[in-house]
Amino acid sequence: MKKAIIVFASVCLALNAAQAQKKYDKIMYTDAVVEADEMTVTGKSAVSVSEYTKFNLKIANKSDEILIFKPSESKVKVNGKDITPNEKPLEIAPTETDNRVIDVKGTEFMVNSYSYEISGIYKVSTTTSSIETADFQLPPSQNEFKTGGFTCNMIDLTKESAKTSVKFECRYTGSKMGVIHPGRAAVKLPDGTEIANAKSNQSPILVEKGESKKITLTWNRMEGGRKQDMQLIKLLIVWRNTFVEADPVKLKPVTLDFKIDETKSK
Repeated sequence: MKKAIIVFASVCLALNAAQAQKKYDKIMYTDAVVEADEMTVTGKSAVSVSEYTKFNLKIANKSDEILIFKPSESKVKVNGKDITPNEKPLEIAPTETDNRVIDVKGTEFMVNSYSYEISGIYKVSTTTSSIETADFQLPPSQNEFKTGGFTCNMIDLTKESAKTSVKFECRYTGSKMGVIHPGRAAVKLPDGTEIANAKSNQSPILVEKGESKKITLTWNRMEGGRKQDMQLIKLLIVWRNTFVEADPVKLKPVTLDFKIDETKSK
């Protein structure tokens, strides 16, 4: 009995594909949406032709943590086959939305329906395991400093009355995932006043083991005359939990089901 059911299902799949190939040169699909606690995932503008299927995958991050999407851990499931896309990873900042086009080559996709199983989405905390980091003086006595698994080098400094801008290149060699929050860094004046940097709304930056990323901190002209003239006074960068190390946590898989839009396919 089980054998008969399997044979029947295989025949139905074959007929499904044959019918789609016979009726259409191009198959359009309705948009697919799935909700999860941390995100909303949408598949839009899905289309299949004889050589490929592709669609726009949009991920809306509803959490206060960073999401990482690894397409290499996802599967397009069609006619009993699992096909893995070859796309670059995607990082979605807290409460932000981003997208990636999924484009899979092959001749199996002229079907009325298929699914996309997404099992490669991780969340990375932006608050836990922050590293206490010593203040950094401008101008510095040395360009390099280390904190936790990070080694940072100052590679550029502009220190003028109208603007102070400093650029670092930071390499992560720790055992977890490095996260840099440039927007958290402030500068301390000689009188003890702390001023947030002008780019305090910058998104956090993920740094995997062995990677290097660049960050830029900027402060504009300050009121107070010579006593707060940035060109004349020493400044201290106060890092304020800028550097974080966290373990990525894999989320439960979600699946998008694409079904033919007959009106658009005709």
